Amino acid sequence: MTPFHRAREAATRLRHQLFGDGASSGIPANQVIDAVAAENAEDFDISDAAPDDEALGTADAVLVRKFRQIVVRNDVPSGERAFLIAHEFGHWKLHHEGHEGCHKVVDSTLKPEDSDTFGAQKIEAYGARERAELQANIFARELLLPRAVARGLFLAGKTATQLAQDLDVPLELVRQQLLDGLLLPEPPASSDDPPQPITPTQNQIAAATSSAKSSLVVAGPGTGKTATLLMRVQHLLAEGAKPENLLLLTFSNRAARELVDRLQELGVSNAHDIWVGTFHAFGLEFLRKNHEQFGLRPRFGVADKMAQIAVLEPHIYGLGLTAFNPLGDPLDWLKDVVSTIQRAKDELADADEFADAVEQSALDTSAEALARQHDVVKLYRCYESKMRANGSLVDMGDLVMLPALALTKDFAKYTASAGRFKHILIDEYQDVNRASVQLVKALAAHAESLWVVGDARQAIYRFRGASMRNIVRFGDDFPTHTTFPLNENRRSFEEVIRVFEHTGREGNPLQMVLPLDDVGSARGHSGIKPRHVQCANDDVVHGELAANVRRIHGLGVAYRDQVILASTHDTCSAAADSLNAAGVPALHLGDIFQRPEVKDLLALLQLFIDRSGSGLLRVSQLPGLQLPPTDVEKLLAWCKANRPMPLSWVAAPPPGLSVKGMAALQRWASTFDGLESADSPWEVACQLLLDRTDILRTHLAGSSILDITRRIALWQFIYYLRVPDGGRAYQTVGSFITRLRRRLRVGDDRELRIPPPEADSLDAVAVMTIHGSKGLEFEAVHLVDIDARHFRMGLDSDLIPQSLLQFIAPIENFEEQSEASNKLYVALSRAREHLVLYETKAMYNAECVAAITGAAHLLERVQGKAAVSKLPASPSGSSSVPAPAAYDLTGFLSYRVCPRRYYYDFIKELSPAAGLHPAALIEGAVMRELFALHGEEPGQPPAEVERVLASLGPAFRDSVPHLRDYADQLLASGRAWLGMQRAVMAKPIDVECAGIPLRVSPHRITKSGSVVKIEFVRVKPSGKLSRQHKTLKWVLKYLAESYPKYSFQGSIFVLGTGAEELVYPYGRLPADFFLVPIAQALMAGNFEAKPNPWECPKCRHFLHCPA
Repeated sequence: MTPFHRAREAATRLRHQLFGDGASSGIPANQVIDAVAAENAEDFDISDAAPDDEALGTADAVLVRKFRQIVVRNDVPSGERAFLIAHEFGHWKLHHEGHEGCHKVVDSTLKPEDSDTFGAQKIEAYGARERAELQANIFARELLLPRAVARGLFLAGKTATQLAQDLDVPLELVRQQLLDGLLLPEPPASSDDPPQPITPTQNQIAAATSSAKSSLVVAGPGTGKTATLLMRVQHLLAEGAKPENLLLLTFSNRAARELVDRLQELGVSNAHDIWVGTFHAFGLEFLRKNHEQFGLRPRFGVADKMAQIAVLEPHIYGLGLTAFNPLGDPLDWLKDVVSTIQRAKDELADADEFADAVEQSALDTSAEALARQHDVVKLYRCYESKMRANGSLVDMGDLVMLPALALTKDFAKYTASAGRFKHILIDEYQDVNRASVQLVKALAAHAESLWVVGDARQAIYRFRGASMRNIVRFGDDFPTHTTFPLNENRRSFEEVIRVFEHTGREGNPLQMVLPLDDVGSARGHSGIKPRHVQCANDDVVHGELAANVRRIHGLGVAYRDQVILASTHDTCSAAADSLNAAGVPALHLGDIFQRPEVKDLLALLQLFIDRSGSGLLRVSQLPGLQLPPTDVEKLLAWCKANRPMPLSWVAAPPPGLSVKGMAALQRWASTFDGLESADSPWEVACQLLLDRTDILRTHLAGSSILDITRRIALWQFIYYLRVPDGGRAYQTVGSFITRLRRRLRVGDDRELRIPPPEADSLDAVAVMTIHGSKGLEFEAVHLVDIDARHFRMGLDSDLIPQSLLQFIAPIENFEEQSEASNKLYVALSRAREHLVLYETKAMYNAECVAAITGAAHLLERVQGKAAVSKLPASPSGSSSVPAPAAYDLTGFLSYRVCPRRYYYDFIKELSPAAGLHPAALIEGAVMRELFALHGEEPGQPPAEVERVLASLGPAFRDSVPHLRDYADQLLASGRAWLGMQRAVMAKPIDVECAGIPLRVSPHRITKSGSVVKIEFVRVKPSGKLSRQHKTLKWVLKYLAESYPKYSFQGSIFVLGTGAEELVYPYGRLPADFFLVPIAQALMAGNFEAKPNPWECPKCRHFLHCPA
């Protein structure tokens, strides 16, 4: 139960007290406010005042508790006025007089364009200040229009706009309540029963009541870490500490939310006055209170990775970079640079200190890595100057580093912000980085006590900058500390404990410096030995997985108390799909941008910005927007030939459409009337889904876990449209699509895979990565794929100078190896009673992780047999397309990437460009300027580059000079290779490769004696193990067999580097060589989509595929 659900319940109770049975119907907002303020209810005086009235200060509304009065500004519409008043009533009902932030509305959530950036919203949600404001907002929304009422009225036929008019409430409030009520599962009512008391161990009591200035509580899995932390809070309050003097820092919003809720369940008086939140939330609040000290604006934004890249990218061209090429699309290396800058800030290093570290490490760094590090120094300095130029942005690293340095340097200057915290409590201390430690030291130096809890063997976030050194060498930072070990596990039975205990010792390098203490089991023996299921392939794994979930469910363990853990998102998705196909409910959102219901909305948005109209393939099948397939084909052909403005063909359709098609387009004209690409994607989506179509209504029926998951995914996506992305306060449909592609390419969308708290009560098997399971526990844990490759160490990027980092022991890769072992330890220790491990031999050289092999005596080994059949292919996966005389080699390479991409490119001949980086368009234009097709006259090079540059919209105006430089660079490289301005491509060669006729179209063929060189040109390096290399080696082999008099070799010239990659034919190959079934699938007309997190965001068909 979250604090926000409690706010909803409080509003519901008040509404029922006032209106009885009428509370479940729509009531105009002014009637609700009048009823609440009435003398026989809350007895409040509502006063209106001018916005500049002193009574308001800088607020929109003010609660004056002493006089039971609410003052509200007099220049807002009546609906917004009602919301502001209801918000203040929320503070009245939820928070006491002294609660910080209860005197003004910080963000009413009624204006999306005024919302915080994506980065800020991820951080703020559970900061103490924002938590109170969000609670009051939710109270107000639920008081004026309960979710259930909104849902009922919508299902009865009302639209969002009609509801806003009928009830005189803000349209934005209606939209949020509708989306929440329609798409989110309803959580169960909170229980009034107090939690069952737990008898603490003597070690817990000693830790909770410590009188030491600094206390380190070493708490292994299941030993009562959270319970001891809560006992510590209760002890401090009992000893006379005030709630507002306690600072409790943790590492995730989820953990902060749960701690607040547990404190309230325990009946801790004024628990909401304890500052509970993440390090980043604390830093954000600190910087906002002291913004002028840091040259920041009062409402500065927080830059996530995409915003950081956006800050740096326009300025990379004049920095004199030598290792990184600023021209073209620099995203692939810029994301690594930005991550390096963040890692430097984690280590408290500004640009100058980073530069010093580079020089200190120079002798131990390769020449290539050193050149890249020198470039990073230039980029870091540029980045910092631009970030600070206008004071409107900070990044994640700043949120911890800036407060840490400021408080260390001059604590007295910030006493008003940080001086009230007398007792510092830190959860999950093994996850802190160096900047966090410095912040803790600065705070603790002026506090009465520091109390931290953690476990070095649960440190698995080194890739985010955390270092287990901080807990292993805690005494280096706090020499006089006292250590309190917790050594009784209350979570797991003996059989489970012994397995993860074994893996925590055997093979874990930490055992050398921090031996693992013996832990007793409070629950004793269960008589159930953990299972090690050995499977021949993934089908057997999934069959055994379903069988074991059902078996354990039959023993009385609910589905919601079981979890599937895996190392990768792909493995999670495959496991969830197989369980649901087998009739076992599994909750897993996965990559929401690959989900069909989200693709429908992406295709809708694509239509607003794409001249090719490719989204028609998908949108023409949606409710109310159906078009006859023949008309769709005519529209696509006309759009390809004429490239009209997006959606202009709705009002001015091409000739030749059917009567049904013309009638359908008239409905389209009404549906899309007034909506433009310059509108926000949130506005477009809300109007289409809540006012103009029945698309959303088709997803509202059904109560299966798949139905519920679809609705949750839609909720995640639609709300994502509402959040300003990057550093800009407002996004359009076009900018959203462009940034979405880039966000997916840098992997900055993982937050959207986590279901909202409302899903916690669903009776479905949870599916998550091992890293996502941190801090959770389940009756049954199914660890899928215990292959050794998933538990190998990951190395630090070579962009980070080694002298910048601190280490536990003078042993190479000590922390990396320890963390790899810790990952397995964390996964195994999530289980209470049932632990099932699945090993698959599907991969080449598959090998079980050594720690599990070494624990064979603790496991029941089972041979897996319960295979499942393959999931049915998507209906869009096959097509009866006439076979060509020969398949183009370029097409075959495209098919290898994704069969569906081949279908769109070479069969449907679609050419959308929405959201693609213009560098990709430039690269295509360069190739057209350099080469004429075989049989054409070369003539003068066409002005393809200038045509592309002229077609770019205003969003890329500043990039045009750099794109032109990029084109000139590529053209110069190509012409130097050609020895002329433009050349005709060589005559194509037909060759049969393992039964598939291929047409090879080289850019040039050269012959020297009996040696024939087949030459190709590409823009970027491909790599010796790339698809193109392997496929070309395969083709060369069959060319050599077909023409035995000649010796064939291949060449790939790279325009971007000027380098030549030589390729030689394969020797003998097995009959089932991996390219053979790919070729057979192409000839069989199998065009199934092949989702890939790296390829899909770069694909021009991403938004509508598969359709």
